[in-house]
Amino acid sequence: MSPDRSQRPAKPEWVREGRGIGPSVRWTFGVDAPLTGLRLARETGEILAADETGGLYRIDRRGDYSAVNRLREPIREVSWSDDGQISVALVGDSQVHLFDRTLKERWMLDLPDECHQIAIDPYGQYIVVSLADSGNLIFDAKKRRVAGFETIRPLKHLRFLTSEATLIGAAEHGLICCHSLDGEQIWQEKLWSNVGEMTTTGNGDLIYIAGFTHGVQTFDGDGDPIGSYILEGTVNRLATSYDPNRLIAATIERHLYWLDADGELLWSATTPHDVVRLTCDPFGEWVVCGFADGHLICLDWSRG
Repeated sequence: MSPDRSQRPAKPEWVREGRGIGPSVRWTFGVDAPLTGLRLARETGEILAADETGGLYRIDRRGDYSAVNRLREPIREVSWSDDGQISVALVGDSQVHLFDRTLKERWMLDLPDECHQIAIDPYGQYIVVSLADSGNLIFDAKKRRVAGFETIRPLKHLRFLTSEATLIGAAEHGLICCHSLDGEQIWQEKLWSNVGEMTTTGNGDLIYIAGFTHGVQTFDGDGDPIGSYILEGTVNRLATSYDPNRLIAATIERHLYWLDADGELLWSATTPHDVVRLTCDPFGEWVVCGFADGHLICLDWSRG
């Protein structure tokens, strides 16, 4: 772990060599092993990070760690409520762990099948877990199962919306769907590309998919395709602001793109390591990039 912070760190060479409206570097941080999870608490601006040795870190707005926990098994993914009070993690093949604000574990659930993805709603009340057998389970924060549903393919990407009790899901290939909190299907559409990442605006009016060679694909809140942003490289990571102001995209070839609401390129750079996680603040002023080696960097456009 590497906290510092009396002043903003210097820009790395790859940031300085970027093209367009460049950011400052607000902070950097290093977890103790390869990064496996990265989430933002939108109300507090804090970051939750996880690594493959079971490290779980809460990072404040200055880039200092304010809580740490160590689990015995690898953490595969995390999700966090908007107020930062409740977080959940996929641990090992089939365990779900729930934590309070201090990252103290409140309960653990061992599921009968391998878990693919996890998400918690913005208010920290409900958790959805997708399973390898195409089943999906919804629990409340007190560990009670409240609903379940099946999809035609296992869901690898899950997002709750803030404006209503619904969630958006996408399979690794061929499926994007929307379900209510009781598991009822609201809509379902076919996808014609693989999905590296799925992200949505806060109310779900826009859904973005990292479609690899198909670029950034955009859908409306009913799952209807709107269009796509074709970028150089193979897009596999995405994050967006709460309103459709900004979009950050990364490619397998290590290109990083900062886009406006119309898909116009504002800044781009080539990163020194693979980007494995991205998150964007609600206003589209800063992003956190998480690299495969466990290094995090907060890129800030708020002063420009």
